[in-house]
Amino acid sequence: MRNKCYLPKKFDELKTLPDEKLQFYWNIFYRYPLRGRKGKYRPLWYVIQCELYSCKLAEKYITRLDKYANNPEKYIQRAHKCKYNLAIGTILTKKYKGQIYQVTVKSEKAYEWGNTIYPNLTAIAQKITRGHVSGPKFWGLI
Repeated sequence: MRNKCYLPKKFDELKTLPDEKLQFYWNIFYRYPLRGRKGKYRPLWYVIQCELYSCKLAEKYITRLDKYANNPEKYIQRAHKCKYNLAIGTILTKKYKGQIYQVTVKSEKAYEWGNTIYPNLTAIAQKITRGHVSGPKFWGLI
């Protein structure tokens, strides 16, 4: 650490710090100015944890954390968004090595093949091919 000082041991403690103290910690670890308080807790907390437990957090991860902290709802929706809006009851058909395979969409995360429910299309495609393959690519969705 650049300066020896007390570091908060809990995230709640960090959130209750006065603005001056938060600015002080920010200036120790970052080269760019602190704008706004709310979105900077997580990047600051990660770097404090790294200091407390003697690990190194690369600058590229701090940049990514900053980006996520500015609009977390946007990135949470993206992370959990289903790319393929398949209607329930849709039947996907694939001819593979002369045999026809059919999968029925039961829900967003449930697909039926051979009277068994699978969590995703990749699991089914890997069972059929007995190898690593992208499920959406195998079923022709990409």
